[in-house]
Parts: sequence; C-alpha cells; structure tokens
Amino acid sequence: MPTVATGPLTPAPHHATSTLPWGVALLAVGLALEAYAGRGAHPSPGALVSLSGRFGGSVPEVVGGWVLTVAGLILAGPGLVHGCGRLLAMGRPGPLRLLAGRMLQQEAGLIGRPVGVLCAVAAGLYGALRLHAAAHGRSGADSFGPLTDLGVVLVLMCAFTTVLNAALEARSARRRTTAALLRLGASARLLRGAAVLRGAALLLLLAPVAWGVGQLTTMPFTHS
Repeated sequence: MPTVATGPLTPAPHHATSTLPWGVALLAVGLALEAYAGRGAHPSPGALVSLSGRFGGSVPEVVGGWVLTVAGLILAGPGLVHGCGRLLAMGRPGPLRLLAGRMLQQEAGLIGRPVGVLCAVAAGLYGALRLHAAAHGRSGADSFGPLTDLGVVLVLMCAFTTVLNAALEARSARRRTTAALLRLGASARLLRGAAVLRGAALLLLLAPVAWGVGQLTTMPFTHS
C-alpha cells in the first residue's frame, strides 16, 4: 500500500506536540511540590487532605502539586498520543501498523487531552489505593465505604465518557479518510485491526505513565 504513506494517511500539520514540553514541565513541578509537601509524613488514608499530625499545614502544597500534576498530564496528552503513533509507524511498518500509527498522529489533537484526563484519574485512583494500603495494610479489613466507592465509579464514568465522546468525534472526522482507504482497496478487516491496535498501543503507553505518576505522587506519604 505505497499510496497510503503519501495519501489520506499523511499526518496533517498540527500542534499536538507543542504542549508536550509544558506538560512535562508542569508534571515535574507538581511532583516536586508533592515530594516537598510530604517530607516527614506518616502513611495515612487521608494523607493528601489531612491537617493532622506531622503532615501539618502542607495541604495547600499537596493540592497545588496535584493540580499541577493533573494539568501536566492533560497538556502532555496530545504529545503522548502523537508519539505513540510515531512509534507505531517507525521503521518499515506493514499496512496495519502504518495505518494505526498515522491515524493516531492525525487524531492526537482531538483525543489527546481526554486521554490525559483518563490517565490523571487512573493515577489518582492508584495513588489512593497505595495510601490506603500503606495505612491499613493489605488485609482489606478497612474499606473506603459505599460513598467513596460511588464517587470512584462516578469519576471513572465521567472520564470514560469524555474519552468516548472524543473517540466518536475522531471517528466522525476520519470518515473521509476511511472512504478514501476503502476506494484504494483497504479491507474492512484491516481497518478494524488498526482500531484494535491503536487502542492497545495507547493502553501500553499510558498505563505505565499512570502507574509511575501514582507511585511518585504518593511515595513521600507511604514512607515514614
């Protein structure tokens, strides 16, 4: 499919990667502020919001650090998605990998920030689980409670809905590209495979990012 590389799948000029340095910078500042705020803190389930004990009056620093971290993830989202697409299309890719990678690059500006929101939510939930485990052990005797569980479900639903809406918008925006590919002889099976590969590539990229951010934001509060 040589036409694909220079035809409808040629990445259009955009600024999806222009916010990546700012996102990384905000993320680094947020993590540094969290580390500074958590100096000498003891593990507790409310370590990020409590004013008690040695945690003292550092709540504004913790909240500010987390806000900067979330903002950094959202700003970095388009660049991460674009980079994921470039990785897929590197080297001498076959039609499936080339199609998935180029589509990710084209859609980075549209789906990047919702993906960053989902990544931030996942990092926050993972961090909360780490704090809970550090405070109560891993026996599971103490639960978060039904209201907290409901809040977690609502937050996850909102994040997934945001990503789903962005994915539907991206699907609508690439209808012309899909029609052109079908005219060039691309099969429906190839298009479905590319969609699955895009989702798997994003998961493999963003899951470690969410895990790493969750680890770094809670590390000062889980080590006495």
